Amino acid sequence: MRLLHLTADEVKAIQKKLSRTFGRKWSHYWNLFSFSPIDVTQDHNTPVNYTLTGPDNCKPFPGDAAWPSLWEWQALNLVTGGALIKPVPQAHVCYSNSTGSVDETVSQAVSENWQVQYWQKSQDDPIEMLSPLYQGMSCQPPSEFNSTVGAFDNGALCTQGGYPSHVVDVRTVAQMQLTINFARNKGIRLVEVALVKHYKSANYSGPAFKAGAGIQGFEIYKAISSYGLTALGGGCPTVSPTGGWIMGGGHAPASGIWGMGADHALAFEVVTADGLVTTSSDHNLDLFWALRGDGGLTFGVVSSVLFHVHEDVPVTSASWSFGTSSNTTKEAVYAGLKSWFAFFPRGADNEIYAYFNIFNVDGSITLTMAPFFAMNKTLTQAQEILQPWLDDMKSLGIFVEPEWQSFDGFYTAYNGSFAVEDVINSGVVTASRLFPRENFMNGTQLFDDTFDSITNNLDAGMAVIGYNMAPTLERGGYQNTSTNMSMPAEYLVEQRRNFTNGPMQRWRELTPGGGAYLNEADRMEPNFQYSFWGTKYPSLLKVKQRYDPFNLFYATTGVGSEFFEVRSIDNYPDENGRLCVNPDPILYYPES
Repeated sequence: MRLLHLTADEVKAIQKKLSRTFGRKWSHYWNLFSFSPIDVTQDHNTPVNYTLTGPDNCKPFPGDAAWPSLWEWQALNLVTGGALIKPVPQAHVCYSNSTGSVDETVSQAVSENWQVQYWQKSQDDPIEMLSPLYQGMSCQPPSEFNSTVGAFDNGALCTQGGYPSHVVDVRTVAQMQLTINFARNKGIRLVEVALVKHYKSANYSGPAFKAGAGIQGFEIYKAISSYGLTALGGGCPTVSPTGGWIMGGGHAPASGIWGMGADHALAFEVVTADGLVTTSSDHNLDLFWALRGDGGLTFGVVSSVLFHVHEDVPVTSASWSFGTSSNTTKEAVYAGLKSWFAFFPRGADNEIYAYFNIFNVDGSITLTMAPFFAMNKTLTQAQEILQPWLDDMKSLGIFVEPEWQSFDGFYTAYNGSFAVEDVINSGVVTASRLFPRENFMNGTQLFDDTFDSITNNLDAGMAVIGYNMAPTLERGGYQNTSTNMSMPAEYLVEQRRNFTNGPMQRWRELTPGGGAYLNEADRMEPNFQYSFWGTKYPSLLKVKQRYDPFNLFYATTGVGSEFFEVRSIDNYPDENGRLCVNPDPILYYPES
């Protein structure tokens, strides 16, 4: 099914605008927005493009001869109805090199709210991200470096770095198509809610929800709760369920009972690299399969998702913490942690979603449960599930007193159980590993080795953020999908490599075939192709080469990304540099 959202009348109107503005040269500017003659949904023999138009076989960069001219950018602004933005980092007000002076009042407000998630989202900023480390931290507030505004500005610079130089404020699919055509034709890097009560397809019949790109999780949770329904979404309220979350697999507070987010996608509307729109559920099945776990920004730009929703259910949740104190030694706490890890199979079998943090602060170890989330369980049922662990902890001399709450439905349970977390600190890098069930079978050598590896990381001053759940295939709504703990570290290159090749490598060795969760992964993950997608990767690469032979879409560690590299100007693994063809790509290889 091909839906050309840019209509013939709109094309004529755009051509008239260009003619009035550029006179006889209007056709040159119109060619910037022309559709590709290749229909990527049909069989074609177009060779994959690995020749880029910028210097050194890179995508054009600001200042290059191949970079769009001022007039060409104005043409893009014209055809998109004035939607082109030339953004600057929010923290630029703290640096005199970008403003001519430091606005200390505004800078103070930015600094105070920088790690407040809802404030960041309320700014409606098109370029800031909640994990600034991966952009390159080229313009962070002085507070992120433990310095006052004036002191840090002394000789310091705020640069655009890895932030995009231009952004289109897309509100329609037509704007999206024009922007994609412009990026493809110039060779540059391309960095609504409705209930369907009775949706029916070959694999599903029942209620479904359609949501546009950019809608946030808490908005969907609230909207559908009024219908007596609930949907899967991220634990973070501002994460969009229609973006990289669902396309990266998408674990959720409801995963213990209903599986992964990718299991619930019924259809995608996506603008592919040729500039047209494809709806893929019963059509273009290879693309539909790939989108359900590809990680996003690989095969096209998704404008909306239709996903399977569920009848609402009651929820019981609990929170608690335990750690070292004047009465509890570190050895006792570690015995308690081992007991908690031994509980994992029981929790998973009972459809529990447990989200917890373990921190080492100056040698003091603390586990915080936030929360223990039992969907479709009464208070009595949830307490019976947890009681054997509480009894074991008591035998160790650790008395844990959970704070229990009961809710009639998911939305109130979510609001009452999950705290709003801060934006990730600039000095933190994350990585993840999926631990199979056998790693937590008490009484085995593998369990002991797994526990020792985790506590060794804690002893080294790292933190562990974990989830206990079993989003099995049987619990998911649609099982043919393509998708297969976190720590802080000083962001120095050598330490960064040690993080990947040291503690994380030990976890890989303990979990052969376990893989990693794409949405919370190490951007330096070795053999990322196998870690994220396993043996499905070769098929995904074929889909990528079919639907994007132009190599328009790129995401770090995305499908096909091994053939490219960001040549960072600061030598860190971030986005602060040119995107170029990788002359020596490390290809996929299967692991035992």
